[in-house]
Amino acid sequence: MKKSVMVAVIAAMAVAGMGLGAGIALAQDEAPKPVGVIITGENYCLLCTLAKSEVGNANAAYAHLNALKVTEAKDVDGNELAELVGKTVHYLPSKSCEELLVGEKYEGKTITVIGKLFKNENALLVETVEAENGDDEDDWDELPVGKMSGLQVL
Repeated sequence: MKKSVMVAVIAAMAVAGMGLGAGIALAQDEAPKPVGVIITGENYCLLCTLAKSEVGNANAAYAHLNALKVTEAKDVDGNELAELVGKTVHYLPSKSCEELLVGEKYEGKTITVIGKLFKNENALLVETVEAENGDDEDDWDELPVGKMSGLQVL
């Protein structure tokens, strides 16, 4: 009798475990849903800030990876996302954030980013960026084109 009860308990645990495992697999198959956001914050070098002594030991390609320290965040409807203020958001590596993610052009600057935030992952897919002091682009693109050749007139 004890043996059959024990077998039943083990079988029930196995079935429950399989059901739980299937639920986990289903949850992993679903892609996270992003939220449209407008985030302002300071773009900073992670390694320089968190482990400055390791900068010299880091691979040159990764020594100046940046992230965004949030000072203000809103969704696209204008609702404040207060839970993000003071947190760090990491950039998803895409062409649109290349200058934000690596290098020193935007390091230490206050920027505003419009993009899609994956909240649970604290990951931001950048669509557009603007530096607070207007340094989002160089002035060459804004020079007028005066001829059919498309050359900019100085």
